[in-house]
Amino acid sequence: MAGMTPLPVARAMREIAHALDLARRQQRIPVELLAERANISAPTARALLNEGKGSLENFLRVVRILGLLDHVVAATDPFNTPEGRLRADEDTPRRVRRS
Repeated sequence: MAGMTPLPVARAMREIAHALDLARRQQRIPVELLAERANISAPTARALLNEGKGSLENFLRVVRILGLLDHVVAATDPFNTPEGRLRADEDTPRRVRRS
């Protein structure tokens, strides 16, 4: 089972890839130009836009070119979650170890 992508993750990858490709098409940016601006190869850009596959760095390079980087950063801010807001005043440990 190790190495298999969980279904919710696979679904999110497809949805994010579709959204990025839609943003690219709305901005009338050819894949080759997006790849050049992001300093990645065209096949790498296509894999990211078609399947959601690629590295975090390449994903962030593409969202920056599409003008979505600030939104991605905000979406991952733990203080934007109910749990994060609830625990905002607590002393957060630097590391969490298994018991």
